[in-house]
Amino acid sequence: MKAVRKVAAIYDIHGNVPALEAVLDDIDRAHVDCIVVGGDVAWGPDPAVVMKLLMMLPGDVRFIRGNADREVAGRYGVEQGLEPWVADINRWCAAQLTPEQLEFLRDLPDSMSLDIEGFGSVLFVHGSPRSDEESIRIDTPASEVQTMVEGVVEPTIVSGHTHIQFDRHIGRKRTVNPGSVGLQSAARGACWALFGSDVELRQTLYDVKAAAERIRRTGVKV
Repeated sequence: MKAVRKVAAIYDIHGNVPALEAVLDDIDRAHVDCIVVGGDVAWGPDPAVVMKLLMMLPGDVRFIRGNADREVAGRYGVEQGLEPWVADINRWCAAQLTPEQLEFLRDLPDSMSLDIEGFGSVLFVHGSPRSDEESIRIDTPASEVQTMVEGVVEPTIVSGHTHIQFDRHIGRKRTVNPGSVGLQSAARGACWALFGSDVELRQTLYDVKAAAERIRRTGVKV
């Protein structure tokens, strides 16, 4: 597959429409060639609107599935070992989505490899190459990360799940977390990453108070 020149990676949107809209505006101004959506898009206050926005994006947009998307699409509950409040939100989110949106989530791949011009080959996953629930954290010991990425041929692994931005070099591998668009932790804005000849970790400011009010109006207890 032909290499792409400039890539935006957006992860962990979690149904936050104002944050997603702000990031998409930033991405539009960055003139990227490809957007990678790294999972956990539909678990949150506005899952249907977020899905509609993402599925209507023009150009080269590629998706992988996160653990929350898998659980929403499968209507996972306490029978799968989830806490009751998580199971309730899974069912609520699934009820907001159309059959087409649920099918879209179910059919997404767990990982994707992409060649970025001037940067190299990148493996995009949600959690780790082994599991969408396994975390590569900013402070995960190098020995543990090396075990997680064993057998990965790409020199760079991009993952989300932890909602914390970082860029680490561990041995011969580079691990990048773009952070969370919609459920930020220790960040002032919506987080994402821009890949070109190198990686730029971005934060897009948006009206958090207005977003919180919109979330309250949905009635979901995230």
